[in-house]
Order: sequence, then structure tokens, then C-alpha cells
Amino acid sequence: MALQTEKKTSLTGYSMIDGKQVVYLNANITTETAGNTNINQSITNQEMYRANLDECRKDIGAFQTAVWAIEDEMIAEAHPAE
Repeated sequence: MALQTEKKTSLTGYSMIDGKQVVYLNANITTETAGNTNINQSITNQEMYRANLDECRKDIGAFQTAVWAIEDEMIAEAHPAE
């Protein structure tokens, strides 16, 4: 038998407007899925989301960037340059 390991990271984010949660974001990143991570997004306050589209979308973009950074780290660890 050979030991197999898998690194997992859960990332959760919230787009907040005036102290209220407007968007919930979550991603579960593993060494197996790095580069193909599914990001879950839920609008928790539709009215505030529509009134603050630009701010919410910036937060969503920042979350995607954070996911990519974690994926890049995991890929580099799993496949070090030779």
C-alpha cells in the first residue's frame, strides 16, 4: 500500500454593504480539483445586490482572485518544477 494525501482548503467570503451580507461565496479547493474549483455564490439580499452591483461584483472578482491564488499554490506544491 502507498499513502495518498489530499490537501483541502475551504474559502468563504461575504460581500457586505452597510454591515449587511449581500452575497455569500464559498469554494472548496483540493489538490485534485485545483484549477477546476467550483465556486458557490448566493445572493442573500436581492434588493441591496441590485442597488450595489458594482461593489458586489468587485467583491466577487476579488474572491475569484483569492481562489486562483490558492489553486496556484496547490498546483505548485503538487507539481514542483523539475
